[in-house]
Amino acid sequence: MNTGLTQQEVASVYQRYGAFLRRRARLVTRDSALAEDALHDACLNLLRSGAAFREATAPLGWLYRVIDRTSLDQLRRGKRLRSATPLDSLDPIGAPPGVDGDLRLRALELLRDLDEESAQITILLYVDGMNQSEIAAHLGYSRVTISKRIRALRERASWFVDAEEPSS
Repeated sequence: MNTGLTQQEVASVYQRYGAFLRRRARLVTRDSALAEDALHDACLNLLRSGAAFREATAPLGWLYRVIDRTSLDQLRRGKRLRSATPLDSLDPIGAPPGVDGDLRLRALELLRDLDEESAQITILLYVDGMNQSEIAAHLGYSRVTISKRIRALRERASWFVDAEEPSS
């Protein structure tokens, strides 16, 4: 039994959602080449095992989970250091309302080193602009748990920046 989408279905998904998925992959990887590789991997995943997409109640959200995973895999597999492409050139739309641009940049720089759950929270917060209640509902946790995880992520992002700055 084939558990994937047909080539025609994948082409249709790509035509409809490709620009959204490419933008998200570029934000997560901060590298155009890695983003293209992640998008390619996501399409291959759809061909192999994307049948659940047909029944997805929120198709774009389902695809975002796929592209998030493939983007994080690309980041973690990457042996070369990526040059820090400015987010402005990758994402002319900018940060969602209420999201601090500097903190967003720091958080995205940490993605490679975060566990899967922390990376997902980071993406939902700094790429999608979700609030704590929305993240909690999306992931099935309490808002208090999400609040603690976000606080820990922000502390880690601050530590990351402080460690990079030369001391005077």
